[in-house]
This record gives sequence, C-alpha cells and structure tokens, in this order.
Amino acid sequence: MKKMLLLAMLGAMLAGCAHQPVYTEHYYRTHKAALKKEIAFCGKAEKLSNSEEKNCQTAKTVQSDEGAAAIFSGGTNNPALLP
Repeated sequence: MKKMLLLAMLGAMLAGCAHQPVYTEHYYRTHKAALKKEIAFCGKAEKLSNSEEKNCQTAKTVQSDEGAAAIFSGGTNNPALLP
C-alpha cells in the first residue's frame, strides 16, 4: 500500500512538470501576440527553465530585428523616388 501511495505522489509531481515547447523565429514573426506575451514574461521572470530561456532569446532576437527593420525600411512618399 505504501508503494502505491508513493507511486501516486510521484506521478502527481511529474504531472505538474509541463514541458514548454521551444518556438522558432518564424513562429514569433507570424504570431505577434505570442511575441509580446513572451517579451513581457521574460521581463518579469526571475528564474527560467532551459526551454523558457531559449524562447526568451528567440523572442528578443525577433523583436530587435523587427525594430531595426522598422528604422531602416524608411520608405518614401516621393513619387520621383518610387520605382
């Protein structure tokens, strides 16, 4: 009976250890809400698991790439410069 109780407790503890998937840059580029949520989570978290740390790094990379693209894409409204 003690073994069954021990196994039940062990199973309950392991059930709480959900594995978070590691997302790619493509995922964060196509899911803007997830990108914002991940950036907010990374800013608040004190301790990160391995997969959370990878997601934070990927999200920060995408955020910085998009910020740089917005600055340098510029665009123009001058008809003489349009193709």
